[in-house]
Amino acid sequence: MARQISFNQYRTVDLLFFSLIMTVCEAGVVKAATAFPYQPYVLSVVPAVVCIMYMRWGVWGIFHAFLGGIVACYISNGNAAQYMIYCLGNVFSAVSLFLLMKLGKEDVRESVVWSLLYAALVALLMQVGRGIVSMLLGNSFEVALRFILTDILSGVFSVVVVWICRRLDGVFEDQKTYLLRINREEGGS
Repeated sequence: MARQISFNQYRTVDLLFFSLIMTVCEAGVVKAATAFPYQPYVLSVVPAVVCIMYMRWGVWGIFHAFLGGIVACYISNGNAAQYMIYCLGNVFSAVSLFLLMKLGKEDVRESVVWSLLYAALVALLMQVGRGIVSMLLGNSFEVALRFILTDILSGVFSVVVVWICRRLDGVFEDQKTYLLRINREEGGS
């Protein structure tokens, strides 16, 4: 008889697994970007992963938003201000959780339009959050605006990743709902 794990254990493993995936991918992307420092655009996997984690686990996704900022700054040898801008700015994406609560995770997941808009919103909120934190630290509006304009590809990437993941069973889905559905389908109690 196979040993079953608890829901909390499942959540912990899932959160750590996605943290590892995000950390490795973001480190690779940031490292590659430092080889081409004069490119007008940047790419980040963080908004895509955070969007998926908000759908899977709700507020637990804030951890991934914060971690994504740490990874980006650490790999690029960021200073204290950059850590604040990226970590706190990324957490600004948690505002999108109100939309998930208002519309319902299942309705967002099932609708192509809402799923893709949600992915774009998470990315945009991160970028705007970085801009706001940047201005609070004394940077100009132009510097803050660059956080949005140079990171447009991350928003597009997030939309594409969510579009793909929503088609995969259980990936872009609230995990409690997913596990209950799987249990029902298998005829479990």
